[in-house]
Amino acid sequence: MKKDFGREYRKDIFRKIGWVLLLILIFFILGMLIGSALGGSNPLAVLWPGTWIHMLDFLR
Repeated sequence: MKKDFGREYRKDIFRKIGWVLLLILIFFILGMLIGSALGGSNPLAVLWPGTWIHMLDFLR
């Protein structure tokens, strides 16, 4: 059996990448909520599916 000496290092790197992606997602959602509140609308409206459908239709 061959030992994999880089396995722990890879697990550590993937764990750090996962935490960074999770933090990016959290800050993205918080930014959308704060931006919507400062814009004068309901902050939770950015989480509704209708809002996303409207944005995707606008991009087409």
